[in-house]
Amino acid sequence: MASQPCRRVFCTALACALACGPEPAAETTGTKPAATGPTSTTGDTTLVETTSTTTANPTTASPTTANPTTANLTTTEDSGDSTGTTGKEFIITPDGGHGCANVAFSSCDPWSQKECAPGEKCSPSSGGCDYLEVTRCDELVRQPVPLGGACTSEVGPLSGRNDCDIGATCWFVDPDTLTGTCVSLCHGSPEAPDCTHAPGTTCVLVHDNQDAPLCLPTCDPFEPTCPVGHHCHPTPHAPEAFACIPDTPAPIGAAFDPCSKTNCAAGLLCAEPEAAAVECAPDTNCCTPLCDLDAPACPGAGQTCLPYYPINQAPAGLENVGRCGLP
Repeated sequence: MASQPCRRVFCTALACALACGPEPAAETTGTKPAATGPTSTTGDTTLVETTSTTTANPTTASPTTANPTTANLTTTEDSGDSTGTTGKEFIITPDGGHGCANVAFSSCDPWSQKECAPGEKCSPSSGGCDYLEVTRCDELVRQPVPLGGACTSEVGPLSGRNDCDIGATCWFVDPDTLTGTCVSLCHGSPEAPDCTHAPGTTCVLVHDNQDAPLCLPTCDPFEPTCPVGHHCHPTPHAPEAFACIPDTPAPIGAAFDPCSKTNCAAGLLCAEPEAAAVECAPDTNCCTPLCDLDAPACPGAGQTCLPYYPINQAPAGLENVGRCGLP
């Protein structure tokens, strides 16, 4: 039997335990622990990542999922515009520009066609944007379509993924059926473009991008013959040549509207304000009409029909082309 003093100690301890109750849990603040996973980048940063060499079949390859913790970035978003066939660099374009989301693409030279793997071709591509912004390598189909043949563009009209032969791409594409015509890429270089191998065309740097050099049909601005979605306009880099320029997603300008290179409506050209019309906003290029030197008529105050080409330098058939401007 326990002694009397021990019983008193035991009883005292028990009483204290019952009175105090269980120890409360540590107080929390509601603050979540810092994330330890990979961080994202802002739209102002351009990332360059490399990948190993693989071969993709644009008609059968299933997209792979990019791992943000590795350098094996080989896909884009839901556009189906997958990249990664040659081991070239892959770049994520920053947010902004024409409202384009970040996309991955392979970089190659459409002028030389020498940077893609054997059995592949280099094509201009939108990368999921509204403009031809980038280039991509894709595998040639088993029986590629020659120049002038009917082609099919995968994913979208500007994807760059099509069944045309090397040195060509699918253009004049119907957005509903995705069928178009194989047109040649320009030969030469951005400094000296050449389309003499494709008669009846001239080199157009589409969307003002030297990585999108297409041999597009020449045209007469007074006899519109351009396909739907294009209009006859001087080429931005060679204004002496009129070609079927693609319409821009931006609003098409009417007479005296502000303009930027090729967004004037058919029959108009983008001119410097001091030579165009008093109706143009100061210090802003604006759309002003072309005119027929054989039947001159201009809508602006004080405008006159001036020769578009220097005397005796007009191409055959375009001798009567003039521009409305201030004398």
